Amino acid sequence: MTVVTPRVARARKVLTALFATACVVVFGAAVLGALYGLPGLIDEVWRLWEES
Repeated sequence: MTVVTPRVARARKVLTALFATACVVVFGAAVLGALYGLPGLIDEVWRLWEES
Protein backbone atom coordinates (compact mmCIF):
# COMPACT_ATOMS: atom_id res chain seq x y z
CA MET A 1 0.00 0.00 0.00
CA THR A 2 1.40 3.39 -0.94
CA VAL A 3 1.26 6.47 1.24
CA VAL A 4 -0.08 9.60 -0.43
CA THR A 5 1.52 12.75 0.86
CA PRO A 6 -0.56 15.92 1.29
CA ARG A 7 1.32 17.50 -1.59
CA VAL A 8 0.38 14.69 -3.98
CA ALA A 9 -3.22 14.70 -2.75
CA ARG A 10 -3.43 18.46 -3.36
CA ALA A 11 -1.95 18.06 -6.85
CA ARG A 12 -4.49 15.35 -7.68
CA LYS A 13 -7.34 17.58 -6.51
CA VAL A 14 -6.08 20.42 -8.69
CA LEU A 15 -5.74 18.15 -11.73
CA THR A 16 -9.21 16.71 -11.15
CA ALA A 17 -10.68 20.22 -10.91
CA LEU A 18 -8.90 21.30 -14.09
CA PHE A 19 -10.09 18.20 -15.93
CA ALA A 20 -13.68 18.74 -14.76
CA THR A 21 -13.54 22.40 -15.82
CA ALA A 22 -12.17 21.45 -19.23
CA CYS A 23 -14.92 18.88 -19.67
CA VAL A 24 -17.61 21.43 -18.82
CA VAL A 25 -16.13 23.97 -21.24
CA VAL A 26 -15.86 21.45 -24.09
CA PHE A 27 -19.35 20.06 -23.47
CA GLY A 28 -20.79 23.59 -23.28
CA ALA A 29 -19.10 24.55 -26.54
CA ALA A 30 -20.47 21.43 -28.22
CA VAL A 31 -24.00 22.19 -27.03
CA LEU A 32 -23.78 25.81 -28.16
CA GLY A 33 -22.39 24.74 -31.53
CA ALA A 34 -25.20 22.23 -31.98
CA LEU A 35 -27.84 24.80 -31.04
CA TYR A 36 -26.28 27.39 -33.34
CA GLY A 37 -26.05 24.99 -36.29
CA LEU A 38 -29.37 23.23 -35.81
CA PRO A 39 -31.63 25.73 -37.65
CA GLY A 40 -29.37 25.69 -40.73
CA LEU A 41 -29.24 21.91 -40.68
CA ILE A 42 -33.02 21.64 -40.45
CA ASP A 43 -33.36 24.08 -43.37
CA GLU A 44 -30.95 22.06 -45.48
CA VAL A 45 -32.71 18.77 -44.72
CA TRP A 46 -36.08 20.37 -45.53
CA ARG A 47 -34.73 21.67 -48.88
CA LEU A 48 -33.34 18.25 -49.79
CA TRP A 49 -36.64 16.62 -48.80
CA GLU A 50 -38.64 19.02 -51.01
CA GLU A 51 -36.32 18.46 -54.00
CA SER A 52 -36.73 14.69 -53.96
